[in-house]
Amino acid sequence: MFAQDFNELGYLASQWPINPDIPTLLMVHGAGLNHSQWQKQMTGLKGHANMIAVDLPGHALSAHHDGNQSIIDYADTLSELVTELDSSQLIMAGHSMGGAVCLEFAMRHPTQVDGMILVNTGAKLRVQQDLLQQIHEDYPAFIRHLTNSALSKGTTPQVIEQFSELLMQSETEAVYNDFASCNSFDRLEDLNQIDCPALVISSDLDLMTPPKYGEFLADQLTQGQYTLIEGAAHISPMEKPEAVNHAILGFLQQFNGR
Repeated sequence: MFAQDFNELGYLASQWPINPDIPTLLMVHGAGLNHSQWQKQMTGLKGHANMIAVDLPGHALSAHHDGNQSIIDYADTLSELVTELDSSQLIMAGHSMGGAVCLEFAMRHPTQVDGMILVNTGAKLRVQQDLLQQIHEDYPAFIRHLTNSALSKGTTPQVIEQFSELLMQSETEAVYNDFASCNSFDRLEDLNQIDCPALVISSDLDLMTPPKYGEFLADQLTQGQYTLIEGAAHISPMEKPEAVNHAILGFLQQFNGR
């Protein structure tokens, strides 16, 4: 993997420079997380696309980026990175909050995106006020609560530890801003503005963004496709990476050779 930086926006690339003959998959992490949540996708799909896992402003490799932290600001910041990457085929992939960023990106910068992969997300992401309050008042308790809510009971201890560690690596204020941004995000009425191929991935055990969220996305998007991952909850890229990678690979095939 190659660690890269653009205007203090850090990201990992599976290969560098990027190969112009294959699609570029720009992966956007969920609230309070970072590029490491895509580790299994970075390694599992690197031969099929230029895999790039970005850290949004205020997170991990982008901790010193002075950009504002909101869904709109994240989308606009990524637009600058996409211009720099200059890929002939760009596919945005986002998990949870990252999916919201991808939707916003596609609406604000439609000419820059050729496809989207939306994982465990929705067009509206309401967050309970007591959860937001807990981030500031008792962050360790927040981590325990989110771990119990976001992962299925069958998740391995290794993945549970990895997920908790990702949350512990994040600055409390950045985590709060992420979840507050999710709470204010609402594009329920605007999805038909997006006109690019979009794969929507839901998980059958996801209580945070249930399958009905994904089904609605796929129905409302003009070129939406839908896949359900079985045996996973909200963090399917880490819980069931092989199944998620298989779904993504099938979606990528329509871009190879364009």
